[in-house]
Parts: sequence; structure tokens; C-alpha cells
Amino acid sequence: MKSTNYLPNALVLQEAEERGAFAGIWLDDKGFIAEGQNMNVAFVKDGNLLVPTFDKILSGCTALRMLELVPQLIAAGALPGLNDVKTKVISLEEAKGATEMMLIGSGVIITPVVMWDDEPIGNGNLHLSLPHLPFQQSDLISSC
Repeated sequence: MKSTNYLPNALVLQEAEERGAFAGIWLDDKGFIAEGQNMNVAFVKDGNLLVPTFDKILSGCTALRMLELVPQLIAAGALPGLNDVKTKVISLEEAKGATEMMLIGSGVIITPVVMWDDEPIGNGNLHLSLPHLPFQQSDLISSC
């Protein structure tokens, strides 16, 4: 159910900041990855860009535009190392085993995450395939 009550989002952000983090990640009622408190989340694992399905979360404009553009860029050979983009149910274990993690939204565009619960994502280095995409910020956020 869609709600305009943003108190849970504010409380998650407050808890994240108290722990020294920038954002919190929601899990759905079955314990699968959902989204950030006000943004989408995505992962790179085994050469695939993985985005949680939108059946229990809002599909953000920036994430939808990214899902539209990235396959075209993969086909053109502009994103070496990425083979496919998939929306799928993502377990917490699969997410934490990703080589890359990113927050996606109009306020953050595509922001890499290198630590989650005091554990590194991938090798813990700031490396992300997508921030270097050959399209403009305005192309991502003007799609809604």
C-alpha cells in the first residue's frame, strides 16, 4: 500500500546517520532487498546489473531510465564488464556478495556504496561501472 507517511523513512535515515552511514536499506516482508529510504538500490554481480523487482517498491524515475539506457550501452560495447541488466528478487546474502552496490535516485543520481554494515562491498574500493556512463545527469532525471 502506498502511503505518504514518511516517518519510517526519516527514522531509517536517522538510524543510518547514528551509525555513521549515508543511507539505510529496506528489506521486504520476506527479507529480500527492497530499496533505500528514498531511493532505489542496485548491485553488480557476475557481470550483471541487478535491480530489485518493483512489485513491492516504487519504481523510481532514475532507476527506470537507467534500466532503459544500460542495455543499449551494453549492446554498443560502452560498458565493458557488464553483460546484462536484470530486475529480480535479491536476497540479502546475494546483495552483500555483490562486487558493486549503488544507490539510484534523483537526489543521488548513481552513488557507489563501498561499505554495508561495516563490511566492504566487493573489494571495498570506490569502483563503479555506472557513474561513468556516457549520458548526462539530465538524461536520467528528466524521464518522468
